[in-house]
Amino acid sequence: MSAKSEEKSVTSVSDITASEQESGIRYAAYANRLKTILKAARRYRYVAYSSDIGESFRPVAHPYLVKSGYVISWLYFIGDISYAAWLTKRKSEGTFTPGLRPWDTVPNVDVQSSQEFVSSHSLVDSDWRLSALKRGVFQGIASMAIPALTIHNIVHYSDSLFKKSGITVLQKYGAVLIGLGTIPILPRVIDEPVEQAVDWLFYKGEQLYIKKTKLE
Repeated sequence: MSAKSEEKSVTSVSDITASEQESGIRYAAYANRLKTILKAARRYRYVAYSSDIGESFRPVAHPYLVKSGYVISWLYFIGDISYAAWLTKRKSEGTFTPGLRPWDTVPNVDVQSSQEFVSSHSLVDSDWRLSALKRGVFQGIASMAIPALTIHNIVHYSDSLFKKSGITVLQKYGAVLIGLGTIPILPRVIDEPVEQAVDWLFYKGEQLYIKKTKLE
């Protein structure tokens, strides 16, 4: 691989390519606005936190509500990664036009557009398989693993604390309110450090690959 590849900047998970890759439902609702969650259809991030909303209601809700939250989160997870892979593939092949949707007829190949996209993006961000992997790592950590662990523990321990309060309302809904109130804060706290870690990981991986290719 030529030295030119090393000069390509690595796109942040939340930067140009990633924002282009948004599946349209990234910010699907603020946790304390369940009505918005049900109505949201595009350009929102918090749909990934549906499972955590379910966890917040665990002390007072039917188990099926909690499980349905996990189903929604996993559908978002799979859909977002699939969209990222589709978009990168279309652009790298020169078959993307503004407004194109996955179910639309694939346009004719634009060789110049394809070359420009590949030359201006890193190996990871111009290969749909690597792009999907990078997206999956970010979403798996920032939208699934850390929030699930955080909300589960917050609800569990706060529920135990409120049960000792002697106040009926707090005993029943205290943990729910704490859990829901935490969710809007999580992306602001989690996303940036996870983005930086994932970007660094894939950048280093690409550099090792380039170095190995040169030696061969």
